[in-house]
Amino acid sequence: MRAFALRAIEALPLAVFLIYMAAVDPRAQVEWRVPYYAATALALAGAVLLWRAGAIFNRIYLGIALYFVSGTLALITRWPWLNAEYGRLEGTAMLYWVLATGLAATLFNARGYIGVDAAPRVVRSYSWVLLVITGVATAVSVCFLGNRLFSSFLPFIAVFTALGLMKAHLHRAAARG
Repeated sequence: MRAFALRAIEALPLAVFLIYMAAVDPRAQVEWRVPYYAATALALAGAVLLWRAGAIFNRIYLGIALYFVSGTLALITRWPWLNAEYGRLEGTAMLYWVLATGLAATLFNARGYIGVDAAPRVVRSYSWVLLVITGVATAVSVCFLGNRLFSSFLPFIAVFTALGLMKAHLHRAAARG
């Protein structure tokens, strides 16, 4: 139950952002403030809770949180061009942040992009595979800009599904010993 609650806390900023964007026209520049501020506040509060609980951050959600923080910073610093670009790119901009986060985690974190405690060789190989999948998902997203299904939803579903399958495989292998 604790693990589920922590994962729900981690997913909450994205859920709030998507619900708001579904209810309000995201192309109205003034409307960007509320979803970015809300998602950023939830992401920061969630990060503190996860950190204090000693939880391993999901790198996909971490990349999405960084997207929200960058959008909020762009609003605060009055860089409307960045939010205009985020509006044009929609989910692709989030995937860029996820890809960058995945690369950084693969290169600089012992748990890698996949975010598990396992043998370093296993972590690296799974992380590189997930990074390639994220790169392909990002490329698909770029190719289908403007089509929410193929540019936003399906690429994220592919990345989250790949991560889930990889973690399940590693947990089954660890249980077998």
